Amino acid sequence: MNRLPVVLPKINRRSALAGAGLLLAAPAIVRAQGANGIALVIGNSKYQWEAQLGNVKRDAPDIAKAFQAKGLKTELLQDVNRDTFVQAISKFKAAASTANLAAFYYAGHGASWDKDTYLVPVDADLSTPDTVRTLLPAADVLGAMKAARNRLLVFDNCRNNPSDGWRRLASQRDAVSFSASFGASEKAQTEPNSIIIYSTAPGRVALDGPSGQNSPFAASLLSHLSISSVDMATLATKLRRSLLIATEGQQVVWDSNTYSTNFLLQGSNTRNVTGGSSGSQGDASRIVELPNAYAFARKNGLPLPEGLIAYRTTGNSENTQKIGSYEFMIQTPRGPSPFLVILLTIDEQRVAQLIAVTQNDEGRFWRFITGELRDNRLTFQPNYGRPHFMLDWKNTNSGSVGQMLLETRGGGAPPIRSARFERLDG
Repeated sequence: MNRLPVVLPKINRRSALAGAGLLLAAPAIVRAQGANGIALVIGNSKYQWEAQLGNVKRDAPDIAKAFQAKGLKTELLQDVNRDTFVQAISKFKAAASTANLAAFYYAGHGASWDKDTYLVPVDADLSTPDTVRTLLPAADVLGAMKAARNRLLVFDNCRNNPSDGWRRLASQRDAVSFSASFGASEKAQTEPNSIIIYSTAPGRVALDGPSGQNSPFAASLLSHLSISSVDMATLATKLRRSLLIATEGQQVVWDSNTYSTNFLLQGSNTRNVTGGSSGSQGDASRIVELPNAYAFARKNGLPLPEGLIAYRTTGNSENTQKIGSYEFMIQTPRGPSPFLVILLTIDEQRVAQLIAVTQNDEGRFWRFITGELRDNRLTFQPNYGRPHFMLDWKNTNSGSVGQMLLETRGGGAPPIRSARFERLDG
């Protein structure tokens, strides 16, 4: 998880590396004891050339304790250089070949390059693009776990660019231009019975949380691992909800789940291992459930991951009333095309976090993007190089709340398309 420039607030840490699992048939129950279940936990916090990540020193040991409590034979490594990293993955691969369940958790700096994700050893210097050759591809970890019968991978790291800015713009463009939640190399090695969880969306920075506590993502994961029986098939869905609440709509879990049945990991209750709170309950008065958004997505065949909620923060009451979901139809040469916008939150600077769900020539997709609210107009760009969208509210309390404008790039051109949009939830 590499930071953006060190001038960022200290709470910013990890940007991440989408789909929910199906719930079918009777659950498989795994009591992964000894060699039958293994885990490798790596936490890199003390970097030689990059920003230090203080909370990783708490997160990695706590996750390791949680895995041990579930009966997994767990190895914890902290502040590893490249050689040690490579050796650890090689050793893990050998052990995974006979494991019923192999689990991997990484917290530290990360980077994106050509749509693939890389993990950063503590001795890496991210000052030049050539550094990518010294990093560890996330795909190598997936490959190492291939022979295990079941796989859980958690990447608590960034997919933004290194701190001096090389390839940063390219990474941001990739993050909004492509719907894949992870790179081509990673996708090619994904096996059945695998759950891959990324702590936040592509191109995003995750939150570190207060000093001396677990990060919001690690705290949420620990909370869900603490129960005696963990259903891996629904873990990402539960994490997505609790993390959205804990970060007040600022951070969205992405995942890839190839399970077709429930998969239960049983072990002792581990609530005492975490030093932080996931905040998964939140303030119920601020949580906006999204049943109509999900109904609209199902009706129109749009992908929407389970576990999403919107969250009203304190501040301008008129803006907080805009939180929720909206639908409209875009007229295209091929006919009407459904579009769903979920306005997750608006902060005091009127920066909005939102989910855009639609389709184009590449297929149907959902993306976590940032918009800007000025007066009663929300402007956002679902795709890099594509037109900007603008939502103009006429009456925030009515069912038909305004019009959507589609503007050509450049900002000065008049709208080329408009449509009425309606509130679904909120």
